[in-house]
Amino acid sequence: MKYSRLAFSLAVVLLIAGSAVAQERKQLPRNEQSQYIVSAKSGVVNLVDGDVNVRRLKPFTLPEMLIAGDALQTGDTVRTGAAGRTEVLLSPGCFLRLGESSEFVFLFDERADQDQIKLLKGSMIIEASVSDLPIFVAAPGGDFAINRSGLYRFNVAANGETQVAVRKGRLLANKTTIKEGKLGTLNGGSPEIAAFNKKETDPLEDWSRERARTLIAANKQLSTRAMKNSLAQELIQNVWIYDSFYGRYTFLPVTGGFSSPYGWGYSVCNPYWYAAPWSPYNGSWPRGGGNAGGQPGSGGGSSSGGSVGSGGSAGSGGGHPGSVGSPRADPPVRGGGPEREPARGGRRW
Repeated sequence: MKYSRLAFSLAVVLLIAGSAVAQERKQLPRNEQSQYIVSAKSGVVNLVDGDVNVRRLKPFTLPEMLIAGDALQTGDTVRTGAAGRTEVLLSPGCFLRLGESSEFVFLFDERADQDQIKLLKGSMIIEASVSDLPIFVAAPGGDFAINRSGLYRFNVAANGETQVAVRKGRLLANKTTIKEGKLGTLNGGSPEIAAFNKKETDPLEDWSRERARTLIAANKQLSTRAMKNSLAQELIQNVWIYDSFYGRYTFLPVTGGFSSPYGWGYSVCNPYWYAAPWSPYNGSWPRGGGNAGGQPGSGGGSSSGGSVGSGGSAGSGGGHPGSVGSPRADPPVRGGGPEREPARGGRRW
């Protein structure tokens, strides 16, 4: 009987102590409990939806289930089933989204630090918020080079005919330029170029847009305080940032002014951006590469004091902020444009 009372008393004490700890944890903002990890690596699988498998080249394996968090190596082949799709991180700020019944080979060039994709069949969307380095896509119908931020949709038919629809930006297809709002059809030679209706979408495009919306929301939830506890001040490039609390990656720009080609801006960036040597507080900007928005005061417009939203059309890349009033961890967003509801329609282009 004494042992039962002692055990009961001990259980009550532990329960009270546990409740006190739980109440103390509840008082902390959830995002302040997170530890952030940054990476600039291409090939990380950010999301798997449905039946998706991978066949490794080194060492060569039979197809195995692909799961979120896997890291693709050059030569790995990813295939989706009839109800499968996946999102893969390319260089920071660029996403590959593979549709149903599709297949691609990941061919990252480590020496040149360039993303190279070989689309074998099916459909794929590349969302590029950054244009620091070109993205190369090979398909049965031809070769493509993406050199600026934008939104690009690829289709490979059963006979090898390849189509690319440029919703934002521009690219080279077999050395021929295809501009925004144009559809290129290739079968080994020069592309046939025609206009297409950008308001017509399909399930893959609607899903890609929702993924972009989710990732922008994840960026807005990043905690400046927690990042300052986790990140080094020497962060000098765009990176992927993994939030261990939410279990997902999102894009962390090195400075303000970056946006998704879908039209939403990344409002949280490197918390030390105003102390970087190329910060406007030090009177200079980096040369070459960078975002498609250009230098301060061009394309994406400049910022003044802390106002939001003037200058820059949706998906234009935004540019960097111009003159600013006071240091702030979350700089004004430029180039994001107004939020628009996705167009509806079932016909594939």
